Amino acid sequence: MAETYAQMEHHEISNANAVTPQNALQVLKNNSNSLLVDVRDESEVDATGMGMGAFHAPGRSVAWLADLESEYRSPILQDRSTLILTTCGGSPCFRGASAANVLTRMGFTDVSFVEGGMEALLSAGIATGPR
Repeated sequence: MAETYAQMEHHEISNANAVTPQNALQVLKNNSNSLLVDVRDESEVDATGMGMGAFHAPGRSVAWLADLESEYRSPILQDRSTLILTTCGGSPCFRGASAANVLTRMGFTDVSFVEGGMEALLSAGIATGPR
């Protein structure tokens, strides 16, 4: 049965763990084994900057960057015990939730998406810089 975009969005968000932007900033500050994965496209990142220390994995590239067998794998996304927080452009954070679900299916054990995405992180005071 075909799904609407709203149905797909609801499915991804309801199947992923969420964290508030304030909690995300605390985790990133206090847990050295945490990583913010930004799945926004280049133009979105260029407009706002990227969270300091974040890893840029635009769109669906997060899957092959995290794949243990991919020729495109990134050493940053190989440790399945890394606490991962995903973010996208705004609310609802469909792309962030989708990326969190992908990473969870790939074996990462502690993955959440940031409610409200980068828009909410910016409002919460995240420091940014160029990608």
